[in-house]
Amino acid sequence: MTKVTTIPKIYIRRTIPEKYLDKMIALGAELIIDPWQYGDPEPPISEDISNCNIVLTLGLTDSLSILQDAPNIQWVQSLSVGLDALLHEEVKNSEIIITNTKGCTSVPIAEHTIAMIAGLARGIPFMIRNQLHNRWAPTPITDLAGSTLGIIGYGEIGKQIAKRAKSLDMFVIGCKKRPSFLSDNAPADLIVGLDQIDDVITKSDFLILALPSTPDTYQLINQEKLAKMKENSFLINIGRGNTIVEEELIHLLKEKKIAGAALDVFEVEPLPKEHPLWELENIIISPHNAFFSPNTIDRYMEVFLENIQRFKDGKELINVVDKQLGY
Repeated sequence: MTKVTTIPKIYIRRTIPEKYLDKMIALGAELIIDPWQYGDPEPPISEDISNCNIVLTLGLTDSLSILQDAPNIQWVQSLSVGLDALLHEEVKNSEIIITNTKGCTSVPIAEHTIAMIAGLARGIPFMIRNQLHNRWAPTPITDLAGSTLGIIGYGEIGKQIAKRAKSLDMFVIGCKKRPSFLSDNAPADLIVGLDQIDDVITKSDFLILALPSTPDTYQLINQEKLAKMKENSFLINIGRGNTIVEEELIHLLKEKKIAGAALDVFEVEPLPKEHPLWELENIIISPHNAFFSPNTIDRYMEVFLENIQRFKDGKELINVVDKQLGY
């Protein structure tokens, strides 16, 4: 009996290196490409995409308004782990399969987070500002050894952060929706449920937010939660910007109710030039690039190419998202 395969007809909404386009074609794929750069307006559809069955895009920003022109889409591969724009009711209630790049960015994000922890502990924001003003002045310093690191959203990224934090002699508490028993080689010292989030916030010298964007996490970190932080503690967000009520965080930072923060994600991106966060002295701002490394696109494409072959063969795809949970 002849094996039946599905021809991948892919609508690509990002800029992809030529070598990977060639590999897609080698797998028998047909391609239509309309590059859409992050921060730019959505580009118009340049060709007929009515026969496309796959979309390669950025789920963080793409709401799939193209579905009316592409009724045969079966699978969407997001090049972001976050699916903030993508997971609206039409998509959630459809039969479209969503996959993301979970696991591809865990190590770079963990390395970025450790850099932020060390930078805040050694007073790097103050040093940089003093340097820019030719000012020789002492800076506040905090020890990492013996301090407590709380990770709210203890998934794959959280585990990679914990692994590195333990090498710095930090005590690590993981906080997750579905806590599990520690295995012998688990990097965290303690794993608790989200019902104990207040206790984790109270104990943490460094509080890491690594949460996805869901209705349950929207503005979870509000004034009530922030007020539970120690005055000498630091907040680092590498999850989603809408997890925090920004104006309430700004108030605490201005009033020195917490020692500082490092933010990679924001409610509005790019962060507007007039935003008050830019003016704060006890903060590190990065432009939503904690995930990035020189090997990022290679990791993404390895997953996508494997999934194309699986799609052709009718096999289960890698990194399928639970559309109702949002991750």
